[in-house]
Amino acid sequence: MRVKQTISFYLTFRYILALGLLSILSLGSYFILKENIKDQKNSAAIVNISGRQRMLSQRIALFSLRLLSAGDPLEKETRAGELREAISLMEDSHNSLIRSAAFKPRPLGRGKVTPLSVSILSKPRSLDRGVEGLIKGDVEMNSSRKLSSGMKKIYFLPPFELDKKVRRYLEEAKALILSLDGAVTIDNPRLHYILEASRLELLRALDEAVGQYQLESEKRIVSFEALQFLVLGISLLVIIASGLFIFRPMAGRIAEETLKLKNQSLDLAKSNEQLKKEISERWELEERLRAAITINETLLKTIPFGIDIVDEEGNILYQNEKMEGFFGEGALGKKCYLLYKDDKKQCLNCPLKSEIQFGQTKEIEVDAAMGGKIFLITHTGMFYQGKKAVLEMFEDVTDYKRTQERLAMSERLAGIGRMAGAIAHEFRNQLGVIRNSAYFLKLKLEAKDEKIKRHLEILDEQVVETEAVIENILTFSKTKHPELRQVNLKDVILKSLSKLKMPEGIKLSLEVIADDFTVEVDPLQMGGIFVNIILNAIQAMDDNGSLLIKVEKINNYATIIFTDTGAGIKEEDQKKLFEPFFSTKARGIGLGLATAKLIIEAHHGSIAVKSDYGKGTSVIIKLPL
Repeated sequence: MRVKQTISFYLTFRYILALGLLSILSLGSYFILKENIKDQKNSAAIVNISGRQRMLSQRIALFSLRLLSAGDPLEKETRAGELREAISLMEDSHNSLIRSAAFKPRPLGRGKVTPLSVSILSKPRSLDRGVEGLIKGDVEMNSSRKLSSGMKKIYFLPPFELDKKVRRYLEEAKALILSLDGAVTIDNPRLHYILEASRLELLRALDEAVGQYQLESEKRIVSFEALQFLVLGISLLVIIASGLFIFRPMAGRIAEETLKLKNQSLDLAKSNEQLKKEISERWELEERLRAAITINETLLKTIPFGIDIVDEEGNILYQNEKMEGFFGEGALGKKCYLLYKDDKKQCLNCPLKSEIQFGQTKEIEVDAAMGGKIFLITHTGMFYQGKKAVLEMFEDVTDYKRTQERLAMSERLAGIGRMAGAIAHEFRNQLGVIRNSAYFLKLKLEAKDEKIKRHLEILDEQVVETEAVIENILTFSKTKHPELRQVNLKDVILKSLSKLKMPEGIKLSLEVIADDFTVEVDPLQMGGIFVNIILNAIQAMDDNGSLLIKVEKINNYATIIFTDTGAGIKEEDQKKLFEPFFSTKARGIGLGLATAKLIIEAHHGSIAVKSDYGKGTSVIIKLPL
């Protein structure tokens, strides 16, 4: 096996190497072709510039002759402009070639300036843009290749010294223009030099330059062709070597592997016959199992309860669709009580703590599970995946339990209300007699005995306080349906505060979301609740502390929060605050918050108490907007 892997490695390596070489050679051919094309473009550009120089030299000679042949000043001025433009174009074209040779062109000489010459030389050039694009070699037709050593000899060394001859030729032409202020004849020496140079020495030098350019271009083409044939030969050698050393061994390997595959195919055919026979036997068994599983799954889906299976340690092994929809597939493998119980603790009476026998069933009731709900859980011993397990069935009895509790509370409150109403009516009659008697005695004993007068006042105050208690009892026993009106919440709170005498040691703060914030409530009932809550806060602070009343809008509810800095309420007492006749005050009867709860719930709102023992209490009322 190791030998086969080594052979495969070397074949793969050779194959990759051959592909790499072919890629490199292909890139080489591309760059050779690219350089060849670039060279051809450069050669064409240089030959074009040189040819243009030859043409411009002839034009300068022609324009010089026309200039001296002109008769009137206006014609002379026109001919001078043509000559100056030809000089400028030949100078620009020549300088573009000299720049490619990395030489700075020498400044051309200027003749004496006369008024006539100034007017001629300062004339703006005007040439058709198409002709200018053809002639200006340093912009549109500039070559990117520098001059070769042979071309530099032609331009800068004897016998040709083309650069020197071109510059003198241009200087003579410029000087001819500047000499027009005097009498100039056809025998002018400058004109004679221009005509002779354009016909003989300058023309021969330009022809030599063009011939040298042509010769160099042909040599480069030959070089590139030789290099291209070399790359082509190497590519063919690489392809032949790939066939001999890569594809030939690979074909042998393929033939060997094909023979082995044929033998293996025969062996597999025999094994396949045996497997078909075994599969046929197992198929019948699987059909029976599938039918049984289908029945079980159908039963599990039709059961309207959550079902799971746990092992003896409480690890979840299975959940039906109802449980999976609640907890997700990630529940498998976790402890059941960590997932189901809100406090993440195992139930005190959990049947898993004692062994459950196969087929044995136990029921327990669990509260505070799956988000504060109450479940009746049935545990049944079973075997699952070859080991002991427990099937748990969850029945949600939250609504049933709470309905029972509310029914029991309603019956209890109804009984208390009937009894309290009867007692309150009797007490109210007796108090009326006592109040009348005290009033009669005050009239008879007025201004005679201050001590007796004071005791009669105390008797009257106690009668008033007892009547308030009786009023609370009657309100609790006969809570009427609220008469809803749209009222300003701040006005209701201020009116409630006006009914109470605020001790000097208590700092009162009122924060309202807006002065015109309104709610739909029964102002009399709600005002009574506010008075009762504020009075409880004052009594809890012993006339020293601070009371904050805050009104804000949270979602679609008006929220009123009464926060005091009193003694607070113990945690065990907080659960009983809304039960009738439960009070933390020595003289309280425990009907204030119970009555408030009934009234606020009739307004479709809610009331809650949050207290930190020793630090203070907050009463939170929410009323729907």
